[in-house]
Amino acid sequence: MSAEIGTGHPVGPDLQVEDPVRMEPHVTTAEALAAFQRKLPGAVAEARIVHHPFWWAALDVRTRGFFRRGAAGPGQRMDVLVNAVSGRGMIADFTPRGASADPEEWSSLIGEQAGPLPSPGAAERTARSLARAKVVKTVKLGMGIDITPADGLRGVLKPNWIVTGGNEKHSATILVDGLDGSHYIVRVDKAGRSREIG
Repeated sequence: MSAEIGTGHPVGPDLQVEDPVRMEPHVTTAEALAAFQRKLPGAVAEARIVHHPFWWAALDVRTRGFFRRGAAGPGQRMDVLVNAVSGRGMIADFTPRGASADPEEWSSLIGEQAGPLPSPGAAERTARSLARAKVVKTVKLGMGIDITPADGLRGVLKPNWIVTGGNEKHSATILVDGLDGSHYIVRVDKAGRSREIG
């Protein structure tokens, strides 16, 4: 059964989640505004918090020797986040923590997107691929790699700041990561002309 959410796009049962984790930002409003003002000095700006949907794969990764069938050593835990809209993944240097969000919030964010969305299966393949690529760099030739899910795939609502503003010469919109403060220019206008980045 699909739900009609957001702009009316059907959200199939494979894209719905039961208990998404809603993370709180570590970056404050003042820090997000300061990042904007470093890019556009003298600007007046406003910031609003938004949450973006990600799939979270918690993986146990172990290596095994060339002549041994079983995994050697305790292995390591990897938390991988895969953007639920673009399908791009990243290995997180943190374990997502936060309160459980309403499943309808996740469905609403997913339902607002146009075009095909990555399935949970595709997100899990991306997560495994990233974990394997990281471990391959550290193992000796001939060693095997075992990757198993520590838990099932979960939804995460990751915080970001959308900061919009301008000065007498430019107006712009940037996205400031709510966890680490890194930022990306989304749009810049100069003297009536608009240029979108991305």
